Amino acid sequence: MVRYKPNHKDTSRQRLIEAAAALFRRHGFNGVGINDLCGAAGLTRGAFYGHFASKAQLLAAVLGGAHDFVRRLRARSATTTAELRTQAVSVAQDYLAPRNRQAVVAGCSIASLAVDVMRADEQAQATYAEAVKAVVDEFRRGANGELLDADKARAALALCVGGLLIDNACGADREGSRVAKAAQVEVARLLNPELG
Repeated sequence: MVRYKPNHKDTSRQRLIEAAAALFRRHGFNGVGINDLCGAAGLTRGAFYGHFASKAQLLAAVLGGAHDFVRRLRARSATTTAELRTQAVSVAQDYLAPRNRQAVVAGCSIASLAVDVMRADEQAQATYAEAVKAVVDEFRRGANGELLDADKARAALALCVGGLLIDNACGADREGSRVAKAAQVEVARLLNPELG
């Protein structure tokens, strides 16, 4: 009988989630099969089904995981609302920067999986909505409980994700980079009212 380390089950589950996150973002949910997921994680189909009843359930786990966009916003450490807003603008503009275009798509489930989630089940959509809310809440955060207007924060997120998706969809065509650049300008106005 093979003996596994006490954390083996947690480790193999996390390997599946990480492999799925990378593959789903690169190839789309429908472009990846269970064999692909198991191969990338170095696990068997039996191990997959030991953790997840379906690929859709795994998608929800991916969406419920850490999001780099949220992590970067939560890492802001300023002590005044003005500084926090300036840092939020910096994070958002970096998200839309041409030099980061491919890296953000490869690392951001909020942007890269939006269309897949639109066609997914309610569990995946609810988990995605939680990630969206986390970004909105971080965009709103000021010092001492002060909050930015919720609709401005939502619009900023829409500009970030939409600008990134359009820029990537346009490929080498410069129109995509123009869209992303315009989104950067508008995000700054929304997140830092002193600029508008």
